[in-house]
Formats: sequence, structure tokens, C-alpha cells
Amino acid sequence: MRANKIPLIRRRSGGGTVVHDLGNMNYTCFMPRDMFSRDTSAQTVARALNHLDIPAEVNSRHDIVVEGRKVSGSAFKVVQARAYAHGTMLITSDLGELSALLRSPRRERMTGKGVESVPSEVTRLIDHSFTVTHTDFCCYVAETFGREFNGKSGLQDEIEELDMDDFDADPSIKEYYDEIRELDWKYRQTPAFADEFEKRFSWGTLKVRVSVTHGIITGMDLKSDKDVTKLSDAVKAFYIGMPYDDGTLHTWQLLNDVGRWRMSISGGEEVMVWIRDQIWSGIDESEWE
Repeated sequence: MRANKIPLIRRRSGGGTVVHDLGNMNYTCFMPRDMFSRDTSAQTVARALNHLDIPAEVNSRHDIVVEGRKVSGSAFKVVQARAYAHGTMLITSDLGELSALLRSPRRERMTGKGVESVPSEVTRLIDHSFTVTHTDFCCYVAETFGREFNGKSGLQDEIEELDMDDFDADPSIKEYYDEIRELDWKYRQTPAFADEFEKRFSWGTLKVRVSVTHGIITGMDLKSDKDVTKLSDAVKAFYIGMPYDDGTLHTWQLLNDVGRWRMSISGGEEVMVWIRDQIWSGIDESEWE
């Protein structure tokens, strides 16, 4: 994602990762808590697609599917007397790019306590209708919601478009926008996980296990067919307490502090560089601002 300058946003409702591009449409449905069920909004959106002659339905995982393939996933949040459900609709998205972005090169190395996403075969609305557009989707969803919840059609005539002037006019929106961009929200509240990798060096094989809690490296375990006691102590002293790949220039500078490596142990630079390259993408997000 960083290589393509795609920012990461962590939503409050949780759930699996979603790639947002100009080929998909995102929707959110707010409702009183007593009206909420995990299928309420999904069923309504599916019926809107049926009016577009797209044979959509909701499966047991609360996803909207067409001919068994997923076109929309959803997430939910209930707060006091209110609830909301939201989802993303794949209309013309590049599925190849979507798949590549969701396939982390570190996925097979990591173990954690988070809930694993269940991979699903996906499709797009454009694959089932040559004429469907983003406007069609919005209008038919609005029409269906108006008919089912307000008892009247024509809700599409009441659609209000918001722009950056609306964003700037409401300080609470700007405050929320800034909050979800903060490192503490994006990385410091993630479930604990471990990253394991190994390499054959000229002097022997080294396997490393990195333990991470709330985005901070809390443990480094080194195993080898050689005695790596001094190297292990140096690696722990250098890396424990460091953020795990948070995309900041400050962390990048610390990881490139060759002087600290040399102070830690003679000849350990090769290992230090290797570990650094395993846990850091090498791309500073602050350059995007």
C-alpha cells in the first residue's frame, strides 16, 4: 500500500480490510437500535439491485452476493440507542489491483489474536449489467430505502450532495477526520501479534520472532544453529520499544542509526539491516502530506 501511496484508515466498526477506489461505492445506513439487525440494510440494498435486474441476495455471512460471488461486505456498530451499518459495493473496481493490495507479503509469517478475514470470491456489478453506473446504484438504493422505511418513493429527489465546504463548516467532522489519521488510533490499538522470519547467513541459519503489542515491539527471540547470545542481546537492546513499521520518518531514522548498531556488537550490521528490512517497508508516509 505504501509503495502505491495508498493511506491506511482504520474504521470504528472493525471488520476486514476494504480497498476504496473510484470503482466502488460506499454507503452507510443509520437507524434506531431497535430497528437494527445485521441483515436490514444489506437486504434493502440487495432488493435495490434486483430492481436493476441484478440477481443479488444476502448470504449467511451478511454479505451481498451475485451468483454466489461477493459484491459487497458490511460492518456494523451499535452505540446506545443508535446503530449504523455500512458497506462497499464493487461496481467497476479493478479486481486484480484489489487482490494484489489485500495480499500482504508478510501474511504467511504472522500469527495473532485478531479475527481472521474469510477470503471470498468476488465479482462486480458491471459483470452482471452492461449499463449499471454509480448514479444508478445511488438512485435505486435511495428509492428502495424511501419506499421501505418512509413509505414513499421518490427519495432520490431528496438526495443532498456534500462537498468540502460542508466538511470545513462542521468542526466535529474535522476533529473526527484528524483523530482517525493519528498513529495511536491506526496502530497502537491493534491486537498483539508475532512476525517470524529466517535467513541463511555465511556463518549459520538465524530465525527471528518479533512480538508486537499495540504497534510496539515488545520481544525479540533469536534462534540459530550457532551461539548468538551476544547478537541476541544486541538485537533486543536495539529493537525492543521500537514501533513496528509505523511509516514515520522518526522510526526510519532510528532504524538507520548505524552508529548504534556498531556500538551494540561488532559484525552485527548485516543482521540488523536484514531485520530492519523485514519489519519496515522503507517508505515514509509523512512525505505524502
